[in-house]
Amino acid sequence: MNTTIETKFTVMKFIKYLLYFVLGLAALIGVFGIFAKNTYHIERSIEIDAPRELVYEQIRFFKNFNEWSPWLKLDPNVAVTYEGADGEVGSSYSWSGNENVGKGKEILKALSADRIDLELQFIEPFESTIPAFFNVTGDTLKTKVSWGFDPHLPFPVNVWAMFTDIDKAMGTDYERGLAFLKRRCESIAHKKYNGYEIIEEEMSETNYFCAKGTVKLDSIHHFFDLNLVKVMEAANEGKLVLTGPPAGIYWSFDQSAGVSEIAVGVPVKEETVKAPKDFSFFRAPGGKALVVSFYGAYDSIHQAHTAIEKYCAAYSIGQSPLVIESYITDPATEQDTSKWLTKVMYFTAPDSTGKK
Repeated sequence: MNTTIETKFTVMKFIKYLLYFVLGLAALIGVFGIFAKNTYHIERSIEIDAPRELVYEQIRFFKNFNEWSPWLKLDPNVAVTYEGADGEVGSSYSWSGNENVGKGKEILKALSADRIDLELQFIEPFESTIPAFFNVTGDTLKTKVSWGFDPHLPFPVNVWAMFTDIDKAMGTDYERGLAFLKRRCESIAHKKYNGYEIIEEEMSETNYFCAKGTVKLDSIHHFFDLNLVKVMEAANEGKLVLTGPPAGIYWSFDQSAGVSEIAVGVPVKEETVKAPKDFSFFRAPGGKALVVSFYGAYDSIHQAHTAIEKYCAAYSIGQSPLVIESYITDPATEQDTSKWLTKVMYFTAPDSTGKK
């Protein structure tokens, strides 16, 4: 009987000390929580041997993010959904994956020439909202990217962070992501065919005011010379707002029949204005395009077209029928034909991924 009482007393004593320990630990954690830092700034940077515009587009569009994300590679079966117009403020990207990836949402909050602001909304394994950003600076040769975020750690996570190198723990993933981004951008920027650099760009929807026709191949230059002035005059008379340089638009180029369905036009802000006789409006869809920046006289521009066609064949990239030449340089103000810049854009098929 005495042994039983003694055992009960020992157990009760143990429970009492255990309770004291737990209460003391809780009090200690509470004290730490009062003084522990709960806001952090974590940032990583990298230099990329690729044009700033190309790098910016890889970051801006959520669908491009899938190609270099340091986290999606941790779960090949991760579920991804998109909302809104990708690449525009207010668009979002949601993911749900295994324990390594978790569940959450990312929202594009603001865009400027050199900065992209985002908001990360984590749902699993814990709930948290974190502002993040990219700074993108550079030129046509080299780009510097800084990727950072400013987490606010609630109690008791901030106590845990006191005993952890939080900058290293969280920054490592950002370093891997930037390395993946660098590899992707540089692989895109330095693909050359026929001596031309092929760049993959995400194009926005564009409205064109144009003159359209089916023209014999040997009459294309005459068609352009004849109609470009007419298009510009009609756009001016209609008080249309131009948003870019003149362009040549191709829907077909049939060498066997010797004809091409083409248009010459100017990009405009308007899309619903009734077009005058002999003119029409065309809305070029947004989407991915392969682009060559061609410098030279127009009679040599076929070399740029050949370069893109060879690139598509080499990487099994499907093409949509749409091809656009955007004439950046005005020949009236620049006499040196070697400085004439034309952007040649081949739109790819929506389901085309290629073998890269």
